[in-house]
Amino acid sequence: MANLDKALFNGEFLERWYQNYHECKAYSRGNKPAAEDVEDELKKWVYIQGRIRHMLPPELRSKLSALDIDFEEKGHTWESMYRQLASYAQQNGHVCLPSDQRHEDLKDWLIRQVIGKRLLAQNQFQRLDRLGVDWGMFISRDYQWEQMYLRLKDFHDIFSHCRVPQNWPKDKQLALWVLVQRRMRKKDKLREDREQKLSKLGFVWDIRAVRASRWEMFLQQLTAFYRAHGHCRVPGKYEKLVGWIERQRLARKNNSLSVERVQRLDEIDFTWSCEGDREKCWDSIYTQLRAYQQKHGHCFVPVNYKENKTLGTWVGTQRTLEARGKLDLSKKKKLDELGFVWSRDAKSQLNAAYDAQWVANYEKLKDHKRVYGSCQVSLKVDPTLQRWTCWQRRHFYQGKLSQDRISLLNEIFFPWSLQEEYWMKMYNALAAFRDKFAHTEVPSQWEPNQPLAAWVYKVKSSKAELSPQKIELLDKLGFNWTLIRKTVVPWHDMYDRLVRFKQEHGHTRVPANWPEDPKFSKWVCRMRHKRGKLDPGRISLLQAIEFTWNAKKSTGALKHHNQTQVC
Repeated sequence: MANLDKALFNGEFLERWYQNYHECKAYSRGNKPAAEDVEDELKKWVYIQGRIRHMLPPELRSKLSALDIDFEEKGHTWESMYRQLASYAQQNGHVCLPSDQRHEDLKDWLIRQVIGKRLLAQNQFQRLDRLGVDWGMFISRDYQWEQMYLRLKDFHDIFSHCRVPQNWPKDKQLALWVLVQRRMRKKDKLREDREQKLSKLGFVWDIRAVRASRWEMFLQQLTAFYRAHGHCRVPGKYEKLVGWIERQRLARKNNSLSVERVQRLDEIDFTWSCEGDREKCWDSIYTQLRAYQQKHGHCFVPVNYKENKTLGTWVGTQRTLEARGKLDLSKKKKLDELGFVWSRDAKSQLNAAYDAQWVANYEKLKDHKRVYGSCQVSLKVDPTLQRWTCWQRRHFYQGKLSQDRISLLNEIFFPWSLQEEYWMKMYNALAAFRDKFAHTEVPSQWEPNQPLAAWVYKVKSSKAELSPQKIELLDKLGFNWTLIRKTVVPWHDMYDRLVRFKQEHGHTRVPANWPEDPKFSKWVCRMRHKRGKLDPGRISLLQAIEFTWNAKKSTGALKHHNQTQVC
């Protein structure tokens, strides 16, 4: 799985993903204005992340969680659709939805849950199961095909291609479906309209053709190198090309390289073995080791290093030669300059050095917390320590961090995700509020820190999901857990009030903070401020009653009428 993820979530993908992420982050915080077409692109990217979140690596998912953005379609979140289904079950005693227009969206959603049941979280599956969902319900083949096509489209939106790996752990069903489409086409059994849809998406019908194309691409790169340098001894900095060269040598050794390909490589004086040119070969692999050391910070190359097996074997050979006293002193000196580990128990030495380095960084983090009050390290303050904290999170989510280290980091309230980091930031803001005002009841839209009141409300409403540690921290502040539920009035109900207001007063200029209905007056203000973001249908409804979009122009006349300011 790690190799598959590395191939899919490669440098090109990550560069593109982070570019969109930073654009979205800047725009959502109001730090960067966006033209209409840019805004549409960001909305599309946000929507795609919501659909494919389960496929992303943990570190990318945690970054998305830190964005103050709703990644679900409005009105179509999983929870809202589940509540509709639960309501139907309560009224009718079953969840066999009729095929009518009223229940069309809900039935479509339910079928998608049944088809993608393997992708559901355990608690989601259990909740649907308790409602009596029939997991073996009949679903037409056409509908199933369209749903799988949408999943392939999601894959394409993420990776910009349709080459789903075989047995891909994140969606084995999709990987199998892709293979079936190829077989169906090969047997001339795939419907023409489906073939056209897949081809339009860039579907690869012949994987062997793709592999052949990649082989030709690498051969062109090697040919260009040969013409520029007069030889095929490619330095280690060209990692992908070097890896391809090693694979050609290995394939020929195993008699799995075609005669035609051997001939084409011979045409550019390809070096099949380093035996005839030992010194140049040694220097070439030494260059590869230096590139490895610059990338990883050490020279401990595993013997079975998959990206470059020759390098792993060569490193072991240097240790053997040195132990027998057969390694040239000048070569030993060059290897020492890279910090080469000569002991056969090199891994233990390396681990010991890493342990000492980890403890040193942990102590630096403790000092940082004493000075700054949190474990959130800024790149401007200490870039090395900031990167170290990122690695701890990554290793934690990958299951590579030992329990001892997890316990040590927990002792200093290390945030394992950016969400945790945000939680502690808001907690510290609440503590400062309590110190200043002697209570924790933050007013709505409190000017010095507007998100704080919303955070307090969310904490109260999700107490059951909080860890005992967080509850204890809040209790120390004398936190008031009493929750006053917010009542949300549907948009059309507010619109009906506006219609009645116009019928009674002859206009739609509702005064700000109107004492007769403060919530209604605030809603009217929001409609004016959100004009550019409102649904076109709602704009049409408001214009149908001659809604006053810019109340400031007519404020004077209204003041004269009732001496009340309009928002």
